[in-house]
Amino acid sequence: MELKGVPQLAGTLAWIATSALQYGFHIAALNSLLDSLACNTTFPRRGLFGESSCVEMSAAEAGIVTSFYTVGGLAASLSAGAMIERYGKKGTAVRTCGIATVLVPLYLSSVAPPALAGNIGILTQISINVGIFAAQASSIPLSTPGTGLWRIVPLISVAILTSPLVPEPHAVPKPGRVFDVEDEERTPLATDDNGEYPNPRRPGDAVPSMGVIQVLRSSDPAVKRALWTLVATMLFQQFSGINAVMYYSTSILTAVNPANAKSVSLFVTVVNLVMTLPTVYLIDRLGRRSLLVISLTAMCVSTAILAWSINQSHFIVASAGIIAFVVSFAIGLGPIPFVLVGELPPKEAVNWTSNLVVGVAFLPLRDWLAGPDGKNSGTVFYVFTALTAIGAVVVGRLVR
Repeated sequence: MELKGVPQLAGTLAWIATSALQYGFHIAALNSLLDSLACNTTFPRRGLFGESSCVEMSAAEAGIVTSFYTVGGLAASLSAGAMIERYGKKGTAVRTCGIATVLVPLYLSSVAPPALAGNIGILTQISINVGIFAAQASSIPLSTPGTGLWRIVPLISVAILTSPLVPEPHAVPKPGRVFDVEDEERTPLATDDNGEYPNPRRPGDAVPSMGVIQVLRSSDPAVKRALWTLVATMLFQQFSGINAVMYYSTSILTAVNPANAKSVSLFVTVVNLVMTLPTVYLIDRLGRRSLLVISLTAMCVSTAILAWSINQSHFIVASAGIIAFVVSFAIGLGPIPFVLVGELPPKEAVNWTSNLVVGVAFLPLRDWLAGPDGKNSGTVFYVFTALTAIGAVVVGRLVR
């Protein structure tokens, strides 16, 4: 790729990443705000503009409110094929951020030079982490109970304002196409200096795409393995407990040390962002399988430490445990599934459905496992210890 094409590529990647950034922002938007959003008896009921400063809700209802973003994401993801066919990738990107987990990896692969496709694929998770950090940082000043400042909603309009600067890939994937983004869909940014395709598989030699029904009915072991590999990695990514931490880290740490919970939660988002960056270097050196197994194994250990330390009210150990958990996620299970994403259904539904289950069930499950006195609120993390242990075995067998 010529040097003169680098600024255009960088601008295109930054614009595409905005959708994933908004996705990450809304994942964490209620984390620090939840305590001021839900009513209690210690602060006034009137706040900003004379409106009610809080909303009456139980822990279960708070989980539902937090998770309703995932309902929209599920609907958007399931309609991804139809939306991309009608509006194109660029047109779809400015309409919804819930579709980011499906659209952004596909869009990145369609504009990335083949030699950099794996490294650029990690940009999805990096952008999500930037959004999570932005939400956590901006919400802390707005989270004072009784003020109603949680009503202030920032608007990120850069995706719409800069969309004329971004080229659309030449072709739009047809509904039901699976496995790969064909070379014919790549933009000129993805070609070499002579406009040729560096990938030996030229557009005319492309392997015929398979539809959803064909994939599910296929007797080809390679097809079946690819399907279950992607489904498994997406499932364990969501059921690892990371969404519980990103949704509720402030509530989790408040049970141990209310004074410092928000500061530690903000630091966790910084760690999550910074520790994703080494994966750009490690993915081609250690391999996807090794990083995933290391990640899941470390998450298994760190959730056990986190559960024990919360139950014993050891704030420093609990903080270290939650940071170790996030680091373990960031180096493998966070970014790599997005690199693996091709056009392989039903990954869209699996991702968002499991996300929804974790978001809705975590707080009620935590309170139930904590016992009548609420002193064992860390016990819920033993569930994630078991799930990540299973994940390390399953993913280790499936991913090559």
